[in-house]
Amino acid sequence: MRLISIAILGTLLLASLGVRLADAQSHIIPFSEIKPGMEGFGKTVIKGTEIQTFTVKVINVIDNPGVLDDHIVVRVSGPTIRQAGGVAAGMSGSPIYINNRLAGALWGSWGFQVGAEPIALVRPIETMLALIEPLKEKAHKRLGYVPDIPLGVIGSVEIDGQRKQIEVVSQMPSLSERAHRPDTIFIQAAATPLLVSGLEGRALKYLKDGISERVMRAAGMRQALLPFAQEEFVHELSQGLEERYSVRIQPTGLSGAAAHASAYTNEPIELQEGSPFGVMLTDGDVTIGAFGTVSYIEENIVLGFGHWLLPAGETEFFLTDAYILDTVESLETPFKLGVPGITRGAIFEDRWQGVGGVTTIEPRSLAVFLTVKDRDLGVTTQTRFRIAYYESLMPLLLLVGVLDAVDRTLNRIGPGTMIARYTLVADELNQPFTRTDVFASLSDIAVTGPLRIAQTLFTLTRNEFRDLGFAQIDIEIDVQRAVRALRVKSIKADKESYEPGESVHYTVTLQAYRGKERTVAGELKLPKELDRSSVTLVAFGGPRRSDREEAPEFDSLDDLIDFLQKIPSNNSLTVEFLDISDEMPKYKEQEDGKPENPYKYTQTLDETIVYGEKTLEIKIKTEKPQEPTPEKPEEPKPEKKPCKFPFYCP
Repeated sequence: MRLISIAILGTLLLASLGVRLADAQSHIIPFSEIKPGMEGFGKTVIKGTEIQTFTVKVINVIDNPGVLDDHIVVRVSGPTIRQAGGVAAGMSGSPIYINNRLAGALWGSWGFQVGAEPIALVRPIETMLALIEPLKEKAHKRLGYVPDIPLGVIGSVEIDGQRKQIEVVSQMPSLSERAHRPDTIFIQAAATPLLVSGLEGRALKYLKDGISERVMRAAGMRQALLPFAQEEFVHELSQGLEERYSVRIQPTGLSGAAAHASAYTNEPIELQEGSPFGVMLTDGDVTIGAFGTVSYIEENIVLGFGHWLLPAGETEFFLTDAYILDTVESLETPFKLGVPGITRGAIFEDRWQGVGGVTTIEPRSLAVFLTVKDRDLGVTTQTRFRIAYYESLMPLLLLVGVLDAVDRTLNRIGPGTMIARYTLVADELNQPFTRTDVFASLSDIAVTGPLRIAQTLFTLTRNEFRDLGFAQIDIEIDVQRAVRALRVKSIKADKESYEPGESVHYTVTLQAYRGKERTVAGELKLPKELDRSSVTLVAFGGPRRSDREEAPEFDSLDDLIDFLQKIPSNNSLTVEFLDISDEMPKYKEQEDGKPENPYKYTQTLDETIVYGEKTLEIKIKTEKPQEPTPEKPEEPKPEKKPCKFPFYCP
């Protein structure tokens, strides 16, 4: 019903756009009417929720071909600008009025200005109103992309009798480069940072810079849930938000209730032109988002910033009201320190000319319910937060939120064993997806489980069949300092040779980490149709035999989910005959609970991971003499390098 409502709303918005724009002409001054020397004012909030004004004087206009690259060059001044320390990040979107009519949104400023009247750029409001029309499709299309950002020289203006070239840059050039180009004004978007609350330490670092491939290899990610998804997963998580989107990450030092507007005001916060608002990627105990100023609001349509945030294109972020704690002065760019209030709707557009959303729509999100227990300390913590439904960011945001909770609970980085149980609920799943995984590490137990959970979410959200509409994930993580691990030491059979169809009774010896040996016995039956002189019996620990297995292919989403749920955990011991299944009659899944593959048996060994592999050649008695098998030239074996990552080596 929600999707239908959004679609109808978008259609109505489009149908009424022309009427609304016509009605708004008295409130809007067209770009074509703006001339040098005109004066006006702007609106913004420096602290709290009170809207303040500042003085604006038009220096010139830059009228480039098309509509996306038109600009109004202005000087801003007054007590509000002095209080903010200049044009602060977070003032992006501040509505600018000329002759008491809305001209546009302040969006960028000349970097490293000294003086009480800084130069800034204003985005004409007509450019931003073009964001309204695409809202009609946002209920059905949520594929993010990074559009080309039109940087470079946008024109020139005369300032104080001197002709200046204006160049838009993503990062301010060095002092020496600016000195060599004295006739150029470098304009940077009011550098709206992503403010982060509820994260610290390496979780914050991973959000900012990404996770190195070395860390992921050490955590066992080389043995991926699905080989075909591993390369994309590693690449995506290796890029932090700063590299991926050229956005600055700014920690606030706040957490919990302190990171919400309700901690500072009981008054309802009204969204209006000039008021602050938030564009949030997460909310709850972990909040990640940016704060800007509302440029234009009409009924349930909100436009702001006057520039992109990430840019993500089509999005579904949280649109919130906001409370500004203060405006922080900075030698580079001052910024507004804000906290989100109530979620008022969804941000559907993140484009070159600004962000746009609808206040009457509840955005889709993934609700995270996380419990972490440290057995040794007897400490249990609970964390609750929501992640905006944007597939390109969901795995990384889930990872850093879970990792931070684990690090805070353990209050250490070191060895141990982890049990992670997690359940995913989605609109398009007939029943919840549930897994339990066990991990062990000699150096850093905290990171492995969160990485595997994020990898599972990545695999499911990137499936080729359809959007599953994830709504909730429940995670329980249990950690102890003891390293519980068993290495496969040997495998032996009760006889040297067997008849086809006979059962092979085997014994696997396991060496406990800093403990005693342990044996596991079982049996596998040889096929009656076997026509060879020997077979290989192998015992190995964990989900798969290193990287020798081929990547599976799936005909449907149900096949993929069934495969993921049946992947053995790290506490599994598997014994199987190699290379038999292909030459035997196809076996079917049986209803009496017996293994689907009669030549393979997997069992779990409580809360202890199993690693390593051993093989044994089993001789087969045959009635007729076997023709000698032509000898194949031996292929040179690759040099086996020492493994640096215990428990996760083939």
